[in-house]
Amino acid sequence: MLTASLIFGITNWSLALISIIIFFFIFIIFAQIIREERASDVSIILVLNTCFASVLTSFAEVALVSSNIFSPFLLINPSFCNVFGLLYDIFECSIYYSYCLQAFYRLCRVIYYKKKILLSYDLYKVLILVQWLVTIILILPTYFLKWYIHLPTEKYCLIPYTNIIGSIYLIVFLYSIPLFTIIMVYVLITRHIRSPNIIRMQERQRNLRDLTVIKRIIICVLMLVVLRFPTIIFIIYGVVNGGLFFLTYAIVGFVTGICLILIGLITIITTNKIKKCIMKFFNYNTNQIHPTN
Repeated sequence: MLTASLIFGITNWSLALISIIIFFFIFIIFAQIIREERASDVSIILVLNTCFASVLTSFAEVALVSSNIFSPFLLINPSFCNVFGLLYDIFECSIYYSYCLQAFYRLCRVIYYKKKILLSYDLYKVLILVQWLVTIILILPTYFLKWYIHLPTEKYCLIPYTNIIGSIYLIVFLYSIPLFTIIMVYVLITRHIRSPNIIRMQERQRNLRDLTVIKRIIICVLMLVVLRFPTIIFIIYGVVNGGLFFLTYAIVGFVTGICLILIGLITIITTNKIKKCIMKFFNYNTNQIHPTN
């Protein structure tokens, strides 16, 4: 058991570090894009918001695993341990709600494109702050309810899966609400595409844009489902058998690490400006004139 736990710990620690490297790579590319274009692009700050929440989650994951396999520094102070568990859930929750904000922007750009206020750069700077505030407000009650405890099998503090009420609370407010919001946006965009009251030229152009939007929404939904599916399975397992599998949190951490890496890679693949910047870099290197004898 100890060997399996250590293997999972080292693996999860490595996955979290890889995700951090990927997100820093994305930040560097966006910094280059912003420097070159010198324009206010809503899509950029929304993607950066998602990446910021993801990289904070990755750092928190590194800290949790480090406390588990190296030195239990999170257990030095029980209050600090509980607050850090709270921060971990806030960061992870922010990933989901940042995707909701992206979906809302896509919805406004496709359907409500005539209402310029819904597409303004300043509006989304405020909405990002509101999104983080909402996330904190949603998760903060779990701390005052004293649901965060030192997990018996781990060396950090989180809401245990044996706390059925706490687990249901997280599933509803952290995962279900963003998931249903994104699905609702998908339905609205799909209905708009099928609407017959669209000029042909506009319909053709908008369908191409909508296709990209729908693909991204589907990817976001799949990421949300995959990220929390093991949690639900282990909760059911714990209820049925009266106790959790000893590698429950290690396996959930492994899935979380994989999903964080996938979020970074999908961000690179689905963001045209990042792809163009990368292609521009490689084309510049391959097109350089080399001296010949």
